[in-house]
Amino acid sequence: MWPVQATAFLVGISLLGAQGPLLTYLGTDPAIGYGLGLDTTQRSNVVGAYLLSLIVGAVLFAVASRRTSPRVPLIGSAVLVGIGYALLLPLHDEPWQVLLSLGVAGIGAGALIAAMPAAAAAAAPRGRTGMASAMTNTTKIMGGTMSSAFFGVVLAGGAATAIGTAAPFTGYVTVWVVCSASGLLAAVLLAFVPSAAFSDAAEAKVAATAARGELV
Repeated sequence: MWPVQATAFLVGISLLGAQGPLLTYLGTDPAIGYGLGLDTTQRSNVVGAYLLSLIVGAVLFAVASRRTSPRVPLIGSAVLVGIGYALLLPLHDEPWQVLLSLGVAGIGAGALIAAMPAAAAAAAPRGRTGMASAMTNTTKIMGGTMSSAFFGVVLAGGAATAIGTAAPFTGYVTVWVVCSASGLLAAVLLAFVPSAAFSDAAEAKVAATAARGELV
């Protein structure tokens, strides 16, 4: 169970914790050397596109999990989150670059969000599926809450070096690095889950073994 719950925590970092810094960066005047200078409507459109990528990721995971072990697309989704935020490091000067990076990360995050409750329930001991599934939401919120506080400190901590009311660029870089690292770490943790842990075949095997024990 622990890799699944840890993954939910790490997903919360980028899914919930990074949204505030993202909106701030999108609205920062590029005249100071960074930021996109988008108005409220344009920023809403970027967020809408990101949410759309979450839906696409959830749908793609459902398709991929039918063709292979669910663990494989789970690991791939976590890697996409890491890659997406890593792309923001060199690609952050134009709206299309940010949209591309967030699209990659959003597909991965959407797949993980859709899969985490079911994955936790499948990996949980018998009789504790509801508890395990609910825990993924709790740990996700914990990850988002803690990272929001951390990112706020990072952005405010460099205010003395910022221009005007804008947060320092190094603060945004820190946010992107942390989000990228959290996705890649989640992929590593999911590799510790047995390959058949989330499959119907594994569940059927356990049930058959228990039935034979009862007969004996």
